[in-house]
Amino acid sequence: MGKGRVIYMEQKIRAAEQWYDKNKALYERFSKEVEEIITKLLKAENIPYQSVSRRVKDKESYLGKCGKEKYTNPTEQIMDVSGIRIIAYTNKDVEKICGVLRDEFWIDEKNSGNKADVLETNKVGYLSVHYILQLSERRLGLAECKKYRDLRCEVQVRTLLQHAWAEIEHDRNYKFSGVLPHEIRRRFYLVAGVLEMMDREFDRLSGDIDEYVERMENEVSAGNYNLSIDSKSVEQYMLKRFGEPIRIGTGQGGTVAMEDLVEELLRFGYETIQDIEDDLGNYEDILKSKRTYIGVLRDLMIMKDCVKYFREVYSGNWQTVDEDSVRLWLEHGADDVERYLDDYEIYICGK
Repeated sequence: MGKGRVIYMEQKIRAAEQWYDKNKALYERFSKEVEEIITKLLKAENIPYQSVSRRVKDKESYLGKCGKEKYTNPTEQIMDVSGIRIIAYTNKDVEKICGVLRDEFWIDEKNSGNKADVLETNKVGYLSVHYILQLSERRLGLAECKKYRDLRCEVQVRTLLQHAWAEIEHDRNYKFSGVLPHEIRRRFYLVAGVLEMMDREFDRLSGDIDEYVERMENEVSAGNYNLSIDSKSVEQYMLKRFGEPIRIGTGQGGTVAMEDLVEELLRFGYETIQDIEDDLGNYEDILKSKRTYIGVLRDLMIMKDCVKYFREVYSGNWQTVDEDSVRLWLEHGADDVERYLDDYEIYICGK
């Protein structure tokens, strides 16, 4: 490299360093703003995601990139000083997330793309969607966002499996980095292909579950309760049976039918939703209580056969009960219930 070229590179790096020191704090605030906007949008649209994270490229990495020949004007050409990574569960979720980004931000189409679109048909590797985006004019009109005009951010959207592959493949401290013998590289990329196939299978499974839930909802709405007991059929039945007449709560995380509860119903001897419906008809006063979906079904089993529930069904997965529930059980003939509560050291709230 000639002396003139050396001087040019030194000046370019010095100018880039000054620019970085001056603007780093602004990009940190910008990254935080974009992260918060994206998180709020995904929650508002009920799109599931594993994580949304932000970063600002560190100085060493930024200056290293500036030193490359192709960057003649780094402050304009390097667009990933601010970075957001969104990790989704399935490719379908990635598509939904990308739709939200396109609706809510300005996308630099020239510098954005999907890695899958450029990967050759006989190749496999890590996939993700990369967007270079800016805040929309609507958001830039807000007083708190005006300072972010012309700032760009790179957003990566990928699935959990794509993320795992990318992290292993690109971690320079791990043994998979570098140039490996042909046979090992071949096996390495076969693993990448398997992960891609798994991603697609997760998409199909997710779609099948959605179709199953819709079918359960239609069956229950039509009054067909001859359905096998599982989390989805119980959920749809309980939502129809109790959703409108009374205010009734869910379990932790908004769950209507936890796995533990489904197991209890099966051990108790219920085989179909119709079996539950037949027994609930004998205890209509349960409907008058402000209870949880889960509590109603446990009340039903205990009132129908307290001894069977505690001897054959109860597995210790709940250890507190409110006084009103105990009173309700006793009113419906569960005479032995207090003995079982003592035996299993179940705490009665409000007693």
